[in-house]
This record gives sequence, structure tokens and C-alpha cells, in this order.
Amino acid sequence: MFRLTTIILCLILGLSLWLTGLDAGRFRGRPPIKEEKSVRRIPKQTHCQLGNGSYEIEERWRPDLGPPFGVLYCVHCECIAVQRKRKIVARAKCKNIKNVCPKPSCDSPVLLPEHCCKTCPGQDLAGVEEDLASKKLEEDNDDRKMKELTVLLTGKALSPPMPIEGAARGYFTYMKRNLHYTIHYVGMERPTWIRFTDDHRNILVEHQVAEVVLHVKDSKVCGVWRDIPKVYRRKLMKGKLYVLLTTKHHPDGHAFGRLVQAREMKFSAEVYSSVLLPDVSRSRDTIGGGGVASISLGPENIFLNLEFNGIFTPKDARDISILINLHRETSTGSRELLTEYSHILSKVDPDYNSIDVKVDLKEDDESLLSQGKLILEISSIDGDRVLRGRILPKTTCNIVQAVLIPNEVDFAGNQPTGFGVLSLQRDGSISYTIRAERMTSPLAKLALTTIGPSKEDVKTMAEVNKPNFRDFWANGTFSTVSSRIAESLLLDDLSLQLTTTKHRQALVGRIRQRLYTEAFLNGCPFLLHGNTSAAGQVWLHIDLLCRLHYQVFVSGLASDEENDPSGKRRRHLVELMEVPINRHKRNRKRVLRKFDGEEVGDVLEDLTRNTFINLANGKSWIHVITKIKGAGKTVDLQAQLTNLLVPQVCLSGEGKTNKTIPSDSGSPVAGRDKCYFEREEYEDGYQWPFSHDPCVMCFCKRGKIKCDRIICPPSECESPINVANECCPMCPKDDHYPHNNISEPRVCYFHGDKKFHLAGTRWHPYIPPFGFSRCVICKCDVETLRVMCRRKKCPVLPCAEGDTYREYPLDCCKKCKSKKSSTWSTWR
Repeated sequence: MFRLTTIILCLILGLSLWLTGLDAGRFRGRPPIKEEKSVRRIPKQTHCQLGNGSYEIEERWRPDLGPPFGVLYCVHCECIAVQRKRKIVARAKCKNIKNVCPKPSCDSPVLLPEHCCKTCPGQDLAGVEEDLASKKLEEDNDDRKMKELTVLLTGKALSPPMPIEGAARGYFTYMKRNLHYTIHYVGMERPTWIRFTDDHRNILVEHQVAEVVLHVKDSKVCGVWRDIPKVYRRKLMKGKLYVLLTTKHHPDGHAFGRLVQAREMKFSAEVYSSVLLPDVSRSRDTIGGGGVASISLGPENIFLNLEFNGIFTPKDARDISILINLHRETSTGSRELLTEYSHILSKVDPDYNSIDVKVDLKEDDESLLSQGKLILEISSIDGDRVLRGRILPKTTCNIVQAVLIPNEVDFAGNQPTGFGVLSLQRDGSISYTIRAERMTSPLAKLALTTIGPSKEDVKTMAEVNKPNFRDFWANGTFSTVSSRIAESLLLDDLSLQLTTTKHRQALVGRIRQRLYTEAFLNGCPFLLHGNTSAAGQVWLHIDLLCRLHYQVFVSGLASDEENDPSGKRRRHLVELMEVPINRHKRNRKRVLRKFDGEEVGDVLEDLTRNTFINLANGKSWIHVITKIKGAGKTVDLQAQLTNLLVPQVCLSGEGKTNKTIPSDSGSPVAGRDKCYFEREEYEDGYQWPFSHDPCVMCFCKRGKIKCDRIICPPSECESPINVANECCPMCPKDDHYPHNNISEPRVCYFHGDKKFHLAGTRWHPYIPPFGFSRCVICKCDVETLRVMCRRKKCPVLPCAEGDTYREYPLDCCKKCKSKKSSTWSTWR
């Protein structure tokens, strides 16, 4: 009996796994049945997808088939890493442990609930089953701690070396299982892929880079590797993770490097940096080499951490000297030597070297540091092999921002609020974009301030008088900025202060550097404000996979640890509210995340087409809510989401959740059978409406795209009318487009073309790869709102079957051949 039960359970599990993978392409783009539960779609390359669950590599679990079968306690699954060509991908492996259960030593064993193996009374085999049972791998205690890593990317690190004259430097911040990164490349073409590999160059995961219209050979790439599996986290911490850059002309690899723990700067954090490129005019031996310099500021000098290759030859081994020169760029473009140092390395490596150097810098020359007029040069002792680069402010994709709230000022009525976004420019200036609302008097001054030894001692570091403030916005630049101010900006030691003509300190906010996420791609945040002095800002971005990235920052709210006057615990929530077009329907509210502190963010993947329509039409709001147990919820902050860019694929309901999109969006690289059109990827056999003309349908067949214009059937009335958003005319009596007394159009959804059709409309269905079938006419029934398709009846022909032909290949009905055509056919 138990053997039969085991066989049945295995068959059920096998059938479930088979159905999960069968014809998966037919169900892409459809929202999950349970819309309220967000199911994150994680790349199959790093996670196993089984049912509605996602499991990382080395994770084990018991499959749950749901009612009526429930959990299969004798079937244990594991997510394993397998090598597929040059890539490491995740695969689910399941096995039945029924046969490995130890044999009971008693005559009457029993099967305990939620167990697989029979046991004797009083015997516990939990320890045996625990090794095989499913359980989520617990998050390491240090996963939530921030870790800084860096990488030097050069052509010499490849095997064989790549003879390039450019180099790149990567900044990586690991936090909460996510790796935020910036790749700053100089002197090379824009990368197409960022690939994370192991020491054997097997690809663990890859991120695509967006194409840009205007490109200069000195820019950056931003991205986030989310939900890193534990097996790769261990490689990351042990220094066994590598980064490979590919370009259009070098798809197999352009620059390569190993991720290492960022060096602790001697004085403070890194403020300036330089990417060092080889000077091939002096020696071709340096081609493919490069270096990076991380620079921090000391009391009377600067501290340099240099990582480089390309200076030494295979003959160099021990006690080799290098020269370190610092030049000043003059107004004529020439270089003037400021300082020169000689440093001896006890042991050298032709591929990678790292040294620390302290350089004295005069106070007058320190201003050149923030203006980008200092050039760093390292060379061999004979001066032949040279690496050179300009010192610039640290280049990252992080956002520097401040949420502005009143500074102990009693304003009548609603409190003024705002935010500021700042950026350190290459010439040392600090640009700003500020939004402020509910200001009762004109803006008089902007200032960057810092707190002195005493908390009451506020020092002004830079200021702008009478800034241009119009329509709640102010844009400009703090031009007179020293290197010490730039250092304070990147170390979160500055505050932004707004002063009005009526109040001395109207708004103030602490300037903080925030880790890059895709939410910042929107470019402009929304201001959160309410009836109190609290404020906030929310960044939102919708990618081509119809995923909503959001990041919320608040200031002035009571923390979750504080209790309200009644002694009850308070909680803060972020909520998305949709206001439907139909006034008679209720607002739809959805809690996104609970949070504490001043920041919360996530990615939503299960939004419906109606939600995207509301987002595009400004019918949605973001609320920050305080919930007190037993006292209900109150909306503290809110922002209406207007002018939010929503991709057309999301509005049409065709967003697919299984595609790989670039880290900062872009077009994928063509595969064997897939089609790539307008930065979208389509599986072989998939069909879709053309984005620029909804009356054109396209089809993917073995990597080739075929598009056909809609063919309209003959009208059933004499004077058909054209209706907005419909490709074919319709009869006036069937015009069910919404009028004044109807709030929403009455439509049918046809799975054949994945479109909504207005009630009463008629059309020919699209049947790839043949195109529109003229033999079938579909209609959206006015009464039932169901699609009814009928085959066209052809007239009986007065000729034999052998004398019939189709005038056009897509014609439904045949015609009789004329005598002339028959003679011509015989002659041919």
C-alpha cells in the first residue's frame, strides 16, 4: 500500500513539474491569479523556479502541490548549480527519500504527522529527516552590513591579453543580499554586458547595458545584482568573484578584473579618484594595462591608494622602483610638475600591484584638486612605461539628496516642505535641483552648512543669494566649492538650508548619499507632504518588464520605536492608492511595505494593466501611513503620481516577466531563434501589435520578424463610421463607445491578438505565420461581450475541383479558372 502511495505521489510531482515547463511561452504576460501577493521573478540563472516559489542555489525544500495533495514530505528538492557551456545556471533536482528511511526495530511502527519515515513509539527521527527536509537557508548575520568592494578592469587581466588603450574602475556596495555597482570606464567604447564570473570564467550572472544615442569614451554604467545566492555571496567575500566587460567589437571580453575588498583609506573615505591609462606613445609594452587611484584628504596632505598593472615586465621581481608624479594643468593646456616621489616595491607582479603613498600638497594647490586640474602619473624608473590620468571627484551612480522640513519655525497653516538633489561636478562645483512648496515668502538664500564642535555652532560652507525660484523649482550651482566641501558632501556631513525673506531658516535637511537603485532612472522624484512638518520624496520607475521600482525617503516622522500618547505601538506603511475612472467604484488601496527609519524601497512585479493605466493617467497616489493598534490608520504624507512614464507594453498588458533586461535598460543581443525589435525580446512563435501602429500585427519566426497590416472584413451597413482606437470601421448602431451616461467602454478581450475590442466590432483573426485569415470573421457580441468567430461560407462553384484556384494565397474562397487561364496553364 505504501509503495503504491509513493508511486502515485511521484507521478503527481512529475506531472506538476512537466506542466510547469510545458508551453510556458503561451502564458507569459498574464498576471498571477492572486494579485495581492507579489511574486518576485528572479533570473533562472541564479534561482530555481518551481510553482510559485523561487529558491536560491544550495537551497532545499519539500514541494507543496497545494490542495488536495499538500506537502510531499517524502519528496525533497534542491536547487543546484550546473554548467551549461560557459554559463552557470540553476536547476531544480527532486528525489524521493522514502527508500532511505531506516528500518524500524519494533513490530508496530507508526507514521507521525508531517513525517516521511515510520518510527517506533517513543523514537524520534527528526534529526535524520532534518538533513533531507526543506528549509530556507537563514540569512547570515552579516548580510545586512554594508561592504565596499572595488575592481580594476584592464585588458592585460584577460588570457590572452586584450591590447586596448582604455581601462575601467568599478565601485561595488554589498548590502542586504544586493550588490549595487558603478562601472566608470575611460578611453574605451561603451560596454554591452557586465558579466560576473568565477575564476574559470564561467558566467554566473550577466547584466545588459543600455545603448545611448550620444556616447563619449568616458562614462559610467549603473546597476544592481539583486538576491545574490549564498554560494555566490561566499565567493564574493572570499575574493573569488570576477567582472568581465564585453563591448560591441569584443563580445567575448574587453576588460577583466577581480572584485576585492576596498582598502580602508588612511585619513577618511575616498573623495577623489583617477583612472590611469597607458601612454603607448612611449612604449607599446603598456598597452592593455591600466590603474586606478583612490584619494582621500589628510590634514596637510593627500593619501593615495594605487592599483595598477602594465608598468612591470616579467623580468621584474623584487625591489623595483616606480616614479609617482603629480602635475598641474596650466591655462595653455601644458603640464607643470608639482611633486615627484619614488617608491620601492619589495615584490612585484606583472598583472596586479597595490601601493599606498602619502603626497604633500600645498594649500594653494589643493584648490586645483577640486577643479580637476591635477594629473597623476606613475611610470617605470626609466620613464618608458607610463600610466596617466586626471584626478576627478569620485564617480558613482549614487544619489545625493536631502528632504527639507521646517527648522523650528511656527508657520501659519500648512507647513512648507521640499527636497533637494545635489551632484558633485567634474570642475568641483555642486549643482542642485530643489523643489519647495507652501512657501509663504520669496526665497532669499540657499546654503550648505555644517555643524561645528558645538551642536549650536552652524557654519556656512557655501551659499547662493537670491536663487532663481519659479513654479516651486530652483536650479543652479554652488560654484565656489573647495575640496573640503566636496569631502563633507560625500561623507554626509553637510545640510541644505533654505532661507526666505521672512524667516531666517525656513527649511533645512541633512544631505545624504543613497545607494543606486533602478528607481532613480525616473530622474525626478515626487514630493511627499501632509498636514504636519514631516516631508518625504518618492522615486518611481517602470521598466520594460512592467516592474515598478520605488524608493521612499522621509524626514520628521515619529520612529516606529516611539509610542503614541495612549501608549500603543505605531507602525509606518507605504501604500499605493488608485482612483478609478468610474466615480462609483471604490479607491483601490494596496500596502507595499512596512518600514522603520527613513528609507524603504522594493520592486513590484504583479501589477495589472488597469494599475498601469491609472499610473499613466495620474490617477494614483503614494501614501505614507501611520498605523496605531486599535486606533486605525492616518495618512501622514502623500503624493499624486503625475507625468509618470509608463512603457506602452505595460499599457497593452503584454509585459513579460521572464525576459532579461539591462541593468540600466536597453536592447538585448540577438539569439538564435528569438526576435529583438525596438529593445524588446520575443520568443519564437510569439505575436504582438506594433507599438507605433496598433493596426499592424507582428510575428516572430525563427529569429525573423514579419508584420502585416490588419485586414478589415466587409461592413454590414452602408455607412460605417470610424471609432477611436479601433482599426476597422463599425456600424453606427453598434457604436458602444462610452458616452456621457457610460463611464467605461464595453469591450471583449481576444486571446488571439491579445487586444481589447469594442462591442460590435468585427475583424479577421491573426493566424501566424500566414497573417490575417480572410476565412474567419470574429465579432465582439454586444449583449454577452464574448468573442464569436465563424468561418466564412464560400459559394458553390459551377466548375470541377480541378478547375478552381485561389487568386491570392490568403483568399478564403476559390474561383473558377477561365478558358484563357486554363490554356495558359497548359502551355506552361
